[in-house]
Amino acid sequence: MGLFDHVRSAREQVSNIQDTSALVASIEQCERILQSDPKHLPTLLELGRLYQEHSQTQKACDVFCRAGEIAVERNDTEQALVSYRKAERLAAGDLRVELWHKLFYLSYKLRRMEEAFERAKQIVETLVERGNTKRAANFVSAMPDLGTKDAEYRQILEAMAGVVPRQTAATGTAVGTWRRATSGQRSADEYFPGQTILIVDDEPELLEILESSLRTLGARIITAANGHMACEKVKKYAPSLIISDLAMPGMDGSQFFEWVKSQPEHARVPFICLSSIGSESERVAAFEMGVEDYWTKPFHPTEIRYRVKHLLRRLRRPVDFQGKLSQVNLAEIIQILESGRRTGLLTIESGAEQAYLYFRDGFILNAECGTLSGERAVFHLVGWTSGDFAFCTMPMAREKVIQLTPQQLLMEAFRRFDEVERVLSSLPNQHEVFVCRPGFEKAPEVAEQLAQGGEFVANLETIRQLFDGTRTLETCCQSLRDDLETLLLVRELVDRRLLVPRSA
Repeated sequence: MGLFDHVRSAREQVSNIQDTSALVASIEQCERILQSDPKHLPTLLELGRLYQEHSQTQKACDVFCRAGEIAVERNDTEQALVSYRKAERLAAGDLRVELWHKLFYLSYKLRRMEEAFERAKQIVETLVERGNTKRAANFVSAMPDLGTKDAEYRQILEAMAGVVPRQTAATGTAVGTWRRATSGQRSADEYFPGQTILIVDDEPELLEILESSLRTLGARIITAANGHMACEKVKKYAPSLIISDLAMPGMDGSQFFEWVKSQPEHARVPFICLSSIGSESERVAAFEMGVEDYWTKPFHPTEIRYRVKHLLRRLRRPVDFQGKLSQVNLAEIIQILESGRRTGLLTIESGAEQAYLYFRDGFILNAECGTLSGERAVFHLVGWTSGDFAFCTMPMAREKVIQLTPQQLLMEAFRRFDEVERVLSSLPNQHEVFVCRPGFEKAPEVAEQLAQGGEFVANLETIRQLFDGTRTLETCCQSLRDDLETLLLVRELVDRRLLVPRSA
């Protein structure tokens, strides 16, 4: 098979849901095998996959847990990690926390200290959320040494568990300030993915400053350089908030405001005026016209962000249901929305990442997460096991980008996740720095792709930039978790010794 054939196969493959009768027959066959050999790992893993495809997530989770236990008994730590990770995606509640403990100690055993630390954070964060601060503190105090960064890791975990104060305040006297020790965690109440903000200004620098400042709120940001362009943007995007400069050529801010108020479907949209004129009479006149707020230039972006955040809270649509991924996994959430034929926006926040899934009648129209969109965004989300989610019912006129049914999409996401895990565990010498072999571009199949501008040129360029001699093979491959095709190509290049250890 050629260099690119495995990659092409992975790109084209989409898991097909088997006929129900054939699926049940396959499950029964696996169960018969396990009756005579309960510890046959390949059959256990296949049975878990079949249960998963049959939407029997609890049974699938139980089987993957059994596979993990058997791998631990055999001292096959890598296989145990893979099995417990499969179970983790399907588990919820106390079982997921228990799995995090197992994954923590397995990562520690393999000396993957950064991975162990991330698991420890999940454990401590969830225990604290549940009010089990004493248990969280006990876990941290009993935690083994995590290597060269142990002191740093331990300090972060102790702060999360409340073992040490985040900030020492003066005692005995009032400090007379609004500044207080605050948590570094951002709540779901600070994200507004269902909102659209239109910013209008003829100064590109100011547009860029406002856009960068407000983008952290999670809302869609639309910009326009003048009043006439802004009118078109209002018609196209129906913003929930408008921020507009006053002095602009052609159509100034006050004329644009009057046009907005003349449109029945947009007349109630809050309108904020930007102006370098700070006189009281000007501000009063603006408020009398119906302007929501009046900001005088220059202003501080941080202050503006907080003002907009408080305004968007008033505009936020009511949440239908929300919760924690540690209690309800992604597959269950999607299945609930599919079975209820729900229409609206699902927002998921995990750490510094936010994702948005757009539903209509229970089908996923599109998904967005950072630079990822469509199916690839959902494939990325399968790896999320902690964070917050919220669903808001709202009209959804978005174009249908994802053609798979929710069930097909989940199965494909799980398949790709498992394939990534398999590739990562099979690569040799992962802690060594790998580079492209001299003459990499002259290898026949590589040269042909580059010369013809073939479909894999972008993948090859990604690899050439990634393997620049500064990163280990493990680091490079971990960064490709969301790009299965490039990851498979890396494996092929390693097998063919076109990617080699730097010391070779």
